[in-house]
Amino acid sequence: MSIVGLALKLSYLMSRYRLGFLPLSYLPAALALASGVAARAGLLEMGHALLAVALCAILTSILLLARQQGYIVFHQGKEEATPEFTPLVPDEKVLLRATGHFEVSGMRRYFVEIIAAFSTLETREHVVMGWIPPSRFLLLASWPKAEVGMWYIFFKPEAIREIAVGEVHFGLRARPALRISYRNKGGQETLYLSFDDTLQRQRVLEDLRRDAPYLA
Repeated sequence: MSIVGLALKLSYLMSRYRLGFLPLSYLPAALALASGVAARAGLLEMGHALLAVALCAILTSILLLARQQGYIVFHQGKEEATPEFTPLVPDEKVLLRATGHFEVSGMRRYFVEIIAAFSTLETREHVVMGWIPPSRFLLLASWPKAEVGMWYIFFKPEAIREIAVGEVHFGLRARPALRISYRNKGGQETLYLSFDDTLQRQRVLEDLRRDAPYLA
């Protein structure tokens, strides 16, 4: 599964980072086109061109499959017994990674396993605060400047429909995780929260369950 997780992560990074104004995920198609043009111009042997096109087609297929998967795999598991822990208090922040549709200033984006913090306000509304830092990939490609900064997901206890315990695969290492299904004004949403350890996962899980009417 680590190979699948790595393929998903690389596919996601290629979809997000830009070379100029184009995502890196467009590169396989561009290289296939360039190989065909070079072969017709006599600059590349036809056999080499066909091989390049075939490899680009395989890579494009992987990118499309990863996109359909949401660039992440969640395996549901059994809830593990954990030592006694201190319940979350209002406004306490739990550092984690989050996957879902974030919003800010009228913009909406789907981000995968970004640095985030979970907190429950005094009103019992839950908030996930995500952070997109400025960054580069392979020295040349960069993350879109318009997306750098804080992003948010808000949902109330009564919006939660289901919570599943398990782990997410994104990259080489699986992480303890929660899959949260909730409703907002746009319809059904799915949010993944992944943690460094199962204790923090359990603290957030118990906080989410505390007053969610559909989980009673």
